[in-house]
Amino acid sequence: PVLRMLSWSRPPQPGRHVAGRAAIPRRRARDSGRILNCSRRRETHKLGGHEVDRGPAARGSGRQQQRCEGTEPVKMTERRRREARLVGGLVLGSACSFFLGGAECSGMAACHGRLEPHKEQRGVIYSPTWPINYPPSMNCSWYIQGDYGDLITISFQNFDLENSHKCTVDWLMIGPAPKREEYRMCGSSIPQPFISTRDHAWIFFHSDGSSSGRSRGFRLSYIRGKLAQSSCKSDEFLCGNGKCIMRAWKCNKMDECGDNSDEHGCHVPPTMPPTSLCPARTFHCLVEDDPRCLPMEVQCDGSLDCDKGTDEENCPDTSCGKRLDNFYGSFASPDYFRSEQDRAELNCMWVVDTEDSRHIVLQLSLQLGYNDEVRVYDGGRGGIRLLQTLSFRNNRHTVTIESSRGQITVSYHTDLGSLGHGFNATYQVKGYCLPQEHPCGHDGGCFADSERCDGWWHCPNGKDEQNCAACQKDEYPCGGTSGMCYPLGDRCNNQKNCPDGSDEKNCFSCQPGNFHCGTKICIFEQWRCDGQEDCQDGSDEQNCLVVVPRKVITAALIGSLICGLLLVIALGCAFKLYSLRTREYRYRNWSSFEPCCWV
Repeated sequence: PVLRMLSWSRPPQPGRHVAGRAAIPRRRARDSGRILNCSRRRETHKLGGHEVDRGPAARGSGRQQQRCEGTEPVKMTERRRREARLVGGLVLGSACSFFLGGAECSGMAACHGRLEPHKEQRGVIYSPTWPINYPPSMNCSWYIQGDYGDLITISFQNFDLENSHKCTVDWLMIGPAPKREEYRMCGSSIPQPFISTRDHAWIFFHSDGSSSGRSRGFRLSYIRGKLAQSSCKSDEFLCGNGKCIMRAWKCNKMDECGDNSDEHGCHVPPTMPPTSLCPARTFHCLVEDDPRCLPMEVQCDGSLDCDKGTDEENCPDTSCGKRLDNFYGSFASPDYFRSEQDRAELNCMWVVDTEDSRHIVLQLSLQLGYNDEVRVYDGGRGGIRLLQTLSFRNNRHTVTIESSRGQITVSYHTDLGSLGHGFNATYQVKGYCLPQEHPCGHDGGCFADSERCDGWWHCPNGKDEQNCAACQKDEYPCGGTSGMCYPLGDRCNNQKNCPDGSDEKNCFSCQPGNFHCGTKICIFEQWRCDGQEDCQDGSDEQNCLVVVPRKVITAALIGSLICGLLLVIALGCAFKLYSLRTREYRYRNWSSFEPCCWV
């Protein structure tokens, strides 16, 4: 047991994943739990190979007696159980609190081998390490328990899992359902709401060991309650069937009510048709005031297909290579708007030379084929240095690259018959604002009107998020539709305060006691140079003079505590033995005394 306890390491906090901290399963001490659970009847409910504690009053066929794994049941008195709990709590609790300040020292996480129970009336569940990309080789599970007769409604706000054929790599599964496969999902499309047919629901998340680690994961919210309600809370909406859902779900183009009453009376402006209605490689526009989905091939082709010619606005230059000398501009590969049949081999090169010493910020939106390649070089034709090579694996998100001077070069290669559509790129001199943008101030940077009060800091000083109507003075809005705000002191402190974690995103600096990662997130300062990478880029373990793994430090502390405890027990036994020997010696001396008689 002592050796197993020495291998204990800090478990992640249940229901809460700190930004930048991957919840990687580790070995932990189980011996104290074995002793406490042996020969003790508990009510459990089995779901997908996991056990959920339903308490002594649970009903159903899932009852079974929990036994220790690999040990025989041990008979323990209630007094010894209390002593074991006290000793185990002191040893493990002291070690965890000493290193982490109690930040992550409670319970067992959803990604650590057991279902994480949720019994709240409503709540939010995130994928591990949200909002940054989730790591590979993860298996997480959650369990939502309602009262008798409750219906549980689950709605997704964000969903981004690596796509694969039949979702065999990364996937999310929700149940119970007649066919589990119906709710096994992956990709980047927001899934339809899930409404349970029972008073409980389970959620399983899996990321394969071969996962690329380029997907953000998911964020969902849930609410439970009964049908035929006469009224709801002020921040809830009463459905036609008497079910209460969150008011933020109304008119979101998703049927959370089950009877579609939450989407009745919703008017979408004709100039803003929902993007989810059009398939891939199409775009929205109005044709004679009627919303249409037109193929990408008619966009920027020189003919006006949409009302007011919106399909020909802001079109990038699609020539195969060019020299660009403006402070800002855009360009695209020749096949970006090309049809599927018109496929030719391309080798193009663009050189951006602003004749200015300031850096150039380049943003690329990629739709590359399997063998297509984009290379970005620092400098012009005279002397260039490779900055980054991009492939189809970078298609999911916009790529931002910054040069070290006023010149940058982009080369593009595609094979004959490629299924990709190249790239679309925009560039501008760093610190130079476009006509439709606003300057951030002395810190540099720009922001557009659409980026104002959106919950994402585009300016290092947060100017684009200041004085927003939804927040009080000196507060900043969270992203999404939560309507929550937070003070400056709660930003970038490695403590998620917003439901979407926007207060921990795009951090230009960190609060005292935190370390700033190269990926613009913050972690605890004590995680720096501890032998374990907590930043995605591993910057917390770079330039370390001496690296002492946290596992070694934790094991040393627990070992010293156990040795101290054994020393106290040994001293107690020694004093007890001394007391018994002293009492026995006195008794023998008294027994050997023979009374004398005097006449």
